[in-house]
Amino acid sequence: MTFDNPALLKETLNRAAKIDVDSGAAPDFETAVRRLQGHRIQIAVGPEVATSAAHQAAVLTIVNVARRFALGGVLVDGPLDGTVLVGPVLGIPLDVAVRDVGGVVGAFEDGLPTIVVGTSAKATGRGAMVTFEGWRGGIVRLDGHRLSERTTVIPAAVLAGAVAAGEAFAMLRGEVEAGRRSMGLSLWRPDRTADWTSASSDGPELQALPDHLWVLGLGHLGQAFLWTLMLCDFADPARVRLTLQDMDRVTGSTDSTSILTQSGMVGQLKTRAVAEVLERRGFATTLIERPFNGRFDHDPTSDPAVLVCGVDNALARSRLETPGFPFVVEAGIGHRAGDYRALRVHTFPSSGKSAAVLWAAPGSGGTTVLDRPAYRRLAESGGDVCGLTQLAETAVGAPFVGTVAGTLMLAQVLRLLASDAPDMLIDMDLRAPKARRAIFNGRTITAVPSFQQLRGASSI
Repeated sequence: MTFDNPALLKETLNRAAKIDVDSGAAPDFETAVRRLQGHRIQIAVGPEVATSAAHQAAVLTIVNVARRFALGGVLVDGPLDGTVLVGPVLGIPLDVAVRDVGGVVGAFEDGLPTIVVGTSAKATGRGAMVTFEGWRGGIVRLDGHRLSERTTVIPAAVLAGAVAAGEAFAMLRGEVEAGRRSMGLSLWRPDRTADWTSASSDGPELQALPDHLWVLGLGHLGQAFLWTLMLCDFADPARVRLTLQDMDRVTGSTDSTSILTQSGMVGQLKTRAVAEVLERRGFATTLIERPFNGRFDHDPTSDPAVLVCGVDNALARSRLETPGFPFVVEAGIGHRAGDYRALRVHTFPSSGKSAAVLWAAPGSGGTTVLDRPAYRRLAESGGDVCGLTQLAETAVGAPFVGTVAGTLMLAQVLRLLASDAPDMLIDMDLRAPKARRAIFNGRTITAVPSFQQLRGASSI
């Protein structure tokens, strides 16, 4: 990697490296990248992973997310001799699937930050155990109490895997509480008054999955949503129809936050790269490669009832309700070194502010980071001011944040299918998840998204 060209760095730099650069913790870009290259974690899996789709979803999520910031390797140890029940390609050997998403299959090593999935006695000391049940997922201490780990809500297991990956990142960064705490969420009741470990925060058994959606934005958030959807247990994947809208191409930095992306996709349009992944799962895709300007009318005879948005563009977000989609789910995440673990989910139509009002005013540019040591060094080496400014404005990112948001976005649609009211707003920071808030959407949502039953579900 070249570290003296701001324009090239903008396109290739791992977004997690920018945390140290923008906070001033790293004196230069090389040091920040070397720190990621030294990051290694391991996952100890138990026998459950051979036969449980949910446990497999958790493992594949942790590997897929963590390999984007633990550049030294994500080691997976345990019985991986089963076949894949979830994921991009079903029926292949599980160890092959782990390698395909970036894991290294090998023997347990003492001293590495450890995540346990299933029943394993190998990990001691500092680490976390993945656990889930029903609509609930998260982590507990290695000596903590696990939930039943039975669920039809695969997004709960994906949520648990994303939280576990975030905990591994916190351990790698030396955060004091990391590896010594319980942390989780109920996708059914994500408000702070709900105890995610209690059955009282759970919802009904999942019966249906949405199979016709319009996904706007195929970066960090859009790909996280689609990863979660792709792991769900569809009875007939060929009936899933997805409209994908984006104009951007995959760059070297895309791989660091967008979890359907692989390095070989650099240069491709995101629509086409993502469609290829989804079509291997059996889904049908329609591609739209133009800006979302809201200047069209939703056609109920051909367009899906649900629009899912993950774009970081205030103008596009302000127009989300203009076409008249019956239901809109939107999310945004923090983009600076101080708030990159923050996320916010909205649904529309809303009993609160409209999308047009929420994003009417231009957002502030945030605090400049050009005075940080790495940027000063780059300027002193001859980096042009315009390129430096664009590099400084590029978002910080950690893929576990978008993955948590992706599960919450999909949960809003699942709750609608379960005849529940979605949340108007979910606002949380993964640094302090107990301070989150979730507010019910008091607006009556009349939309009935196109759906199909889960494989093996009883008649609806």
